[in-house]
Amino acid sequence: MEQVETAIEAFVKAGDKQDIVVLEDILHPDFQNIQDGFFGENGIFVISKLDYIELIRTKKFGGSSRSITYHSIEQTGNMANARVKLESQYLIFHSLIVCVQDHGHWKIINNLPTIEVK
Repeated sequence: MEQVETAIEAFVKAGDKQDIVVLEDILHPDFQNIQDGFFGENGIFVISKLDYIELIRTKKFGGSSRSITYHSIEQTGNMANARVKLESQYLIFHSLIVCVQDHGHWKIINNLPTIEVK
C-alpha cells in the first residue's frame, strides 16, 4: 500500500508543481482523467494522458498546492484504487484514483474527480 500512496502523492505533487517530467513517468500510457464538467461546460469529459499533460503544460490545470486525505485504498493483485480528498485554497477534489502495477512500478491509469469550488 505504501508504494500506491507514493505513486498517488507523486501524481498530485506533479500537478501542483506543473512538473511534466514526473507526470510523463507516473501516468500509465492509457491514463484517462474522467470528469463531470470542464471549465463551466456541462457533460462528461474524458481526457487522455497527452491532453492532460498539455493542460498542465499550458497551466490550465495544476499550479496550486493540495493536501491529500485518504479515505480508503484497496489493492487486489496489480490493481489498486484509492478514494481521496485533495484540497487547495481554491478547490476541493473528491477523487477515485486507480493505479496499476506496470513492470514493477505503480502508475496512475484513471483519475475520476468531482470538483467543488470553495
